[in-house]
Amino acid sequence: MSESEKVNVPWIDEPVELSEAVEMIAQADEDDEDAIQDLAARVDRLERRIATLEDGSSIECPSCDSEDAVYKAGVGAAILASLDALSDANADALNRDSHVCIDCRKSFTPAFD
Repeated sequence: MSESEKVNVPWIDEPVELSEAVEMIAQADEDDEDAIQDLAARVDRLERRIATLEDGSSIECPSCDSEDAVYKAGVGAAILASLDALSDANADALNRDSHVCIDCRKSFTPAFD
């Protein structure tokens, strides 16, 4: 193949010079790799958020810094109910937030990075 040979690139309507096509494909490959890395980072962040929302055991309460008494809202509601401490206000708060601290009785949704 000579340098002036023209080739078809799938996303371009007209044939282009071979050297130009090689550059275009290399750039597209680099752009695709960047997009894949961005998506992988987003998926990783979302998976961490889901894990955090599913498990309160590694969450620190932003009000009292307790780690031992933080539960998912549903589990926290059950604990409060068993302590006869589940009021309508508690239930409303637990419907808004994902976690609750039994020590200070505050509900919250963890901040994610």
